Amino acid sequence: MAGLLTLHRFPAAETNEKTAVDACVWRMYGRDMSTPAAPRRRPTRRVRPIGLAALRGFEAAARRLSFTDAATELHLTQSSISRQVATLEQEVGRPLFLRRTRALELTAAGRQLQQAVQQALAGIDLCVDELRGQSGAHRVTLTTYASFASLWLVPRLALFQREHPEIEIRLDASDRVVDLNAEDVDVAVRWVTLDRVPVGATSLIEDLAAPAMSPRLLEGVTLSGPADLARWPLLDLDHSVPGTRRLNWATWFDFAGAGTVAPQAGRLVFSFADQAVQAAIRGQGVALVRSPFLQDAVASGDLVMPFPQWRMPVGYRHVLAVNPASRRRAPVATFVAWLNAQFAQSPLLAD
Repeated sequence: MAGLLTLHRFPAAETNEKTAVDACVWRMYGRDMSTPAAPRRRPTRRVRPIGLAALRGFEAAARRLSFTDAATELHLTQSSISRQVATLEQEVGRPLFLRRTRALELTAAGRQLQQAVQQALAGIDLCVDELRGQSGAHRVTLTTYASFASLWLVPRLALFQREHPEIEIRLDASDRVVDLNAEDVDVAVRWVTLDRVPVGATSLIEDLAAPAMSPRLLEGVTLSGPADLARWPLLDLDHSVPGTRRLNWATWFDFAGAGTVAPQAGRLVFSFADQAVQAAIRGQGVALVRSPFLQDAVASGDLVMPFPQWRMPVGYRHVLAVNPASRRRAPVATFVAWLNAQFAQSPLLAD
């Protein structure tokens, strides 16, 4: 996964396994590398070592019999896979695929090379997994969305590090939903709708949202009702942000019984929840802040809730999912227990 562990090359493993592939290529040229060359019959040119990227592209295309599917699997373009295969065919001097109208078919040479490449890559991947296990024995990799990472998790990580300095936390802050069974990730914290909680996931908190603002804005001000909030800029989220169908000012004003309220001081629209919260802390307007960010901001005194009695359910909750392959690892179990304890200790909001 990008930003977590980048493997550039493992010279010994790569060299040994690629020797088998190069031997297969030599045989396609008509020479077996396992037997000595006949005197005075050396090749007129040195055959270049085959690039590992081209071999991975070929293996995926041969296994899936589709350049498009191989490109999707390797996060490349279809044309990139096609060029890799064409380069490999040029290297071995014969076609590896029969390109039908609607499908690919391996040639005899393609099947021969596929077997050698799959064995070689399996050896490399096994070596990498072993090395990862050795170097990552005390590592926990967590994926979550960016606003949760910046507003809730990162401020607490120093506490975890003081308690468990032997455990390394690697954080991937991304809105991309990660398949824990397919990627090198141990733990995921996600924001999901109430009816789409992943199988095996643990509920952390059901989200409520309420208006929150800097206490400086309320100095010497008396509010008679929810509609009075429109005198300040309303900090909102772009409609592309998940949850905005429910988490928006029009919905909250209706929930609070104020009906349709027109902004009197304009709106500021953000693409991330943490941006709206930070703008509210700096006194730039009133934001609809949801759990668990609301509890932290109010407990710290950065924000106040002018109408705490109108905390609106938003139909989402935070959940914790653990990779089944990682569940028994002691560092992962320690981190998961700590996360659950932190949510259990979330400050209570007064009505």
